[in-house]
Amino acid sequence: MAAPAAAQNAQPAVEAPAADSGPASVAITHQTIPGNPGSPEVTHDEIDTSNTAGQKLALGDSFRLGTFERPFTAGTMDYYGENDLIEVKISKDDDFYYIVLEIYGPNKDTGILSATYGAEFDTDYDGRGDILLFAKGNGSTEWTIDGVAVYADTDENVGGSRPVVPDTNDGDGYDQTLFSINDLNDPDAAWQKADGDEVYLAIKRSLVGNSRFYLRAWADSGLADPTKFDYNDAFSEEQAGSATKTNSLYPVGQLNLMDSSCWIAYNLEPTGNELGGCYQLQPTPLPPTPKPPTPVPCPSCGNCSGLSQACCNKCPGCQWYGTYCAQYIG
Repeated sequence: MAAPAAAQNAQPAVEAPAADSGPASVAITHQTIPGNPGSPEVTHDEIDTSNTAGQKLALGDSFRLGTFERPFTAGTMDYYGENDLIEVKISKDDDFYYIVLEIYGPNKDTGILSATYGAEFDTDYDGRGDILLFAKGNGSTEWTIDGVAVYADTDENVGGSRPVVPDTNDGDGYDQTLFSINDLNDPDAAWQKADGDEVYLAIKRSLVGNSRFYLRAWADSGLADPTKFDYNDAFSEEQAGSATKTNSLYPVGQLNLMDSSCWIAYNLEPTGNELGGCYQLQPTPLPPTPKPPTPVPCPSCGNCSGLSQACCNKCPGCQWYGTYCAQYIG
């Protein structure tokens, strides 16, 4: 359960997240601070690209489905572990949804998890994100709203004309700010903190607005631009490049230093037909083909030797095969 802010009535002045226009110096009074996320209700494993980073390639990257596995710099394919999602966990308490992202490791220069970490919510199950929580990592080990913002798509054009897959209508992405240091209608709406190699995100359940949703996690030091969602609409595949060496567009280009999960179901039973979903419908296995019976010589029937068709026809279970009489044994 989220903890009331009995002893912590104010937070020091904080800077606006990158998407806002500038820093604000305000005294903020908090009423509800996130607590311990507790045991996850949903756990999703992601690809550990550190295993192939030495080869400067990634497995599982799909521009078509918008599931990016490319924690590499453009062109040179230098690996940055702070952009490599390893695991996603989702839980809740009375006030908040918690998204815990396990990351491969901190930025090798700053020593902290300093990418922009996010959770995208599809609350009407159509493959389009409706709410986006973005948090610029700052290394804080205590819950803070510093660098956190929440966006909404008011005109339902995230994903362009066709959700998930690329198209030429890129829309205007997330076009409304629901929460930031400069939009504090509810100063307790969204939070972040870090603990070791994990980023903790918390968002008010009332802000998400649904108890069932699909969620896509993000780690992004590259673009991190809510107005460009979905990225595979705003950029062509040629501009994006590829993390797969066998692809003619290798290496990664303008879409770099990012990792995103597929759509994870929370409190929903997926059909397996969702584009970009984490759960794909498995084909119904065909029944095994019965083993053909083995022909064996037909025994004599009374005075019949079994060497003629006429004789064979008189023998129960036997059949004439042009030159011989046989019965089948399964």
